[in-house]
Amino acid sequence: MKSLFATTHARVYGTSDAWRFSNQARAGETFQKCNIQLIIEGDDESRYFLIVSPEGFFVADTWHESLDAAQDEAERVLGVTREDWTE
Repeated sequence: MKSLFATTHARVYGTSDAWRFSNQARAGETFQKCNIQLIIEGDDESRYFLIVSPEGFFVADTWHESLDAAQDEAERVLGVTREDWTE
């Protein structure tokens, strides 16, 4: 199983157990700017999970068919590029 790691900062809207990023925020909703740890785990057989851990908020994950798709999602939502990932 492969694991990749990255960190970033972003605005997180909502509450600790019901949060979202700016592309899903509601008008006038307050936010917290926080550190976010990202992990991609998986392999070509079982596929890949993008695990998102904003500091002070519950962890969330998304499932992806390929490593490229997981990295594309991290870049689309959080601006994390392929060069930002480490093993």
